[in-house]
Amino acid sequence: HLPKSFGGGALMAQERERGVGTGIVVGGIGGTVLGVTIAALMAARPAAAAPPEEKLDYLIEVLTTLVPVLAELSERQAILTDLLQQWLAAQGVPGIPGVEVSVRTAWVAKEPEEIFSKAILSAGTFYSDKMVDWTKSKRILFKVESSLNQAVNIQLIGNVQNSKELATDIGLALPCTANGNISVGPAWDDWHPYVGVRITVAVAPTAGILNISAVVQE
Repeated sequence: HLPKSFGGGALMAQERERGVGTGIVVGGIGGTVLGVTIAALMAARPAAAAPPEEKLDYLIEVLTTLVPVLAELSERQAILTDLLQQWLAAQGVPGIPGVEVSVRTAWVAKEPEEIFSKAILSAGTFYSDKMVDWTKSKRILFKVESSLNQAVNIQLIGNVQNSKELATDIGLALPCTANGNISVGPAWDDWHPYVGVRITVAVAPTAGILNISAVVQE
C-alpha cells in the first residue's frame, strides 16, 4: 500500500473497500473504462519505499489519466439524467422547473379507414365520404383499389376545416386505370389539417367498385 502521505493511497484503499458498490454504480453508466483505468493505475503504483520523485510522477499520471475519464463519465451521467427526465415526462410526472423536455415516440400506423366505396356507373366528379383528420399525424397515405372497367383520376384535396368545400388541390391528379390499384400520398410540404379525395370519371363505367382507404401514421 502507498503511505497515507500519498494523496491517492487513501482513495485507492477506499475504492477496494467499496469495490462491490462502486462497480455496480459505475458499471451501470459506462464505468467499464473507468474500472480498467483504475486497475491499470493500481498495478503501476510505486512501492512504499520508492523515492518521492517516483511517487510524485505517479500522482501526476493518476491525475492526468483520471480527469478525462471522469469528465466523460460526468457527461454520460448528464445524458442519463436527461433521458430520465424525458421518461418521467412521458409518464405524466412533472420534471424540473425550467428544464425543456422532448419525448421521442415510435411512429405507429393506425388501421386503414375506408373513406369511399361505390359502384360508379356514370361520368362526373365524386368526393370521398369524409375528410381525414391529419392534425395530429405525421404522414398519411391513400390506397385506391378499383374494379371499375374504366379509368378514373384521383386528386388529393386539403382544407384547414373539416369540409370539402373550398378545399384546394394537393399536388397533381394521378390516373388509376381500369381494374387498377394505386397509392397516393402528399409530400412533406403539402401538409393540411384535413385531407380528402376528389374522383373524376371521364367515361361512365358499366361494372365494378371503387374503394379508397386512408392510413395515418402517428
